[in-house]
Amino acid sequence: MDARCRVCIVIPVYDEPVHRIVNLLVSIARQRDVDPGTVEVVCVVNDGPSDGSRKWSMAELANRLILDLPFWRNRDSFGGHLRFPSDVLEACAEVRSAVPAYVVEMQTSGSGVVGEALNRGLAEAAVRFDRTGKDGIVIFFGADNVVDDPDYVANAMRMFQKNKDLVAVSGGVRLLFDPDARVESQREIIADLVNRLLRRKRMNVLERFLQGKDPNLMASDAFLGSNILARSAEAAAWGGFPDWKQHEDSEFGYSAKEYAKAERKRVFDAKDSLLITSALRDSDRTGSSLKQQLEKEREMEPISVETYEKLELQVGATEEGRALIDRIEEPANILWDNYPN
Repeated sequence: MDARCRVCIVIPVYDEPVHRIVNLLVSIARQRDVDPGTVEVVCVVNDGPSDGSRKWSMAELANRLILDLPFWRNRDSFGGHLRFPSDVLEACAEVRSAVPAYVVEMQTSGSGVVGEALNRGLAEAAVRFDRTGKDGIVIFFGADNVVDDPDYVANAMRMFQKNKDLVAVSGGVRLLFDPDARVESQREIIADLVNRLLRRKRMNVLERFLQGKDPNLMASDAFLGSNILARSAEAAAWGGFPDWKQHEDSEFGYSAKEYAKAERKRVFDAKDSLLITSALRDSDRTGSSLKQQLEKEREMEPISVETYEKLELQVGATEEGRALIDRIEEPANILWDNYPN
């Protein structure tokens, strides 16, 4: 690790298309007001054990492509038999010249077990910071994120610098539709299903509100695995993430809050000030993915726009209802309902 490094960005990768990883690293490379050597990236590629299925074979192929991308500082052989498009090669050159990026290949106990991959990344970061005598900042992103705020890293560093007792931060996630399908006609079909699903989810929230019930929205201070920040030594001290396939981020949030309380330190919710964009997609890579929900939606009678707007008008008659309508406009608040945090 560069002695000047203050931030290590950890990215777990499993069965991701090349363009998503490249777009994320380019957005990191273009961060402003960050001194050279201040930031490094560690990607952990999770292979998982083979189950002999075609799905596993396709995931393995996707992982091989990621490992062959020509911007990893610790991987000099990039699979010369592969031919990446010129735009990908240009993007890789930009990343390689701007930020040190390293890749770790590991086999977790199961395909897509993100908790194990996150812990490996945390261990890499904590050990590397410890060797330079620092309690650095670790930022955990999802592989399908884009850091579209060019001041994100600079703002994060200032937040931790200003608040010496801060141990962890929950950042915000904006979901934008970006399906795995690349054929335009298929994308349009999926987009329609996504809109139907979102309308049904929002309607359920509004109906529960009118009935005086808990709307089952994600907790406002929930930790989202796509955007978590923590001090390296503290996160290692409370044990990092559980080795789970989903909800590992929620458990990390619980542990952070308990640790902070015991040590008389603090945890921040910074969803408005530290915001990134994540893909709203139709995959079945993890238990939190949309594919199963979309398959159910396909078999159901669609809720009409008119029906939904009529209900929204009723809810919007009060200030509390209007606030609820504004909140559920962000898909993250309704897709991750009953979030265990």
